[in-house]
Amino acid sequence: MAVGILTSRLLLRRFAQTDLPALAHLFADTAVQEYLAVGLMGPKGARAFAETFIRASDDEWREGGCGVMAMVPRGGGDGAGNATLVGYCGLRHLPDRISAMEVVYALRQDRWGQGLATEAARAVLDWGFETLPVREIKAFTRPPHAASRRVMEKAGMEFQGETDRYYGEMLAVYSVTRPV
Repeated sequence: MAVGILTSRLLLRRFAQTDLPALAHLFADTAVQEYLAVGLMGPKGARAFAETFIRASDDEWREGGCGVMAMVPRGGGDGAGNATLVGYCGLRHLPDRISAMEVVYALRQDRWGQGLATEAARAVLDWGFETLPVREIKAFTRPPHAASRRVMEKAGMEFQGETDRYYGEMLAVYSVTRPV
């Protein structure tokens, strides 16, 4: 399934194997790891996790019609026409696979504070409600992660409280329902 979502500054697309080094670099950044539920890992662990992440996303696309996408700048990224991965964003099924879907995102540290996560999240939420039979989309973050909470709010999601139901740690939960 070929999926591409264009925003004013980004292309969200399925992962390619050429994204592996940049994704591993993202996961190896300790500032990024602080807010992801991946735990601390060195470069080898980050590469292995990135490989697993891409495979899991491919599986999600194949089995569920959605998945996490590479986030790359529109119009090339490195001056040579190569669009370098700056993060990821997408939809995936929650672990119980029966309730709402989840929007996920992460950005390279040098791209924080530019509104890219909000831009991507809004586009993915719109795409999800337009193409998938989903009634509700949720997002989770560790409660002190103010920047991620702002992304969720700016994307139109509302705070629902905190729960440890899905991932075994207390997380702030945001959600949005299908527009009527």
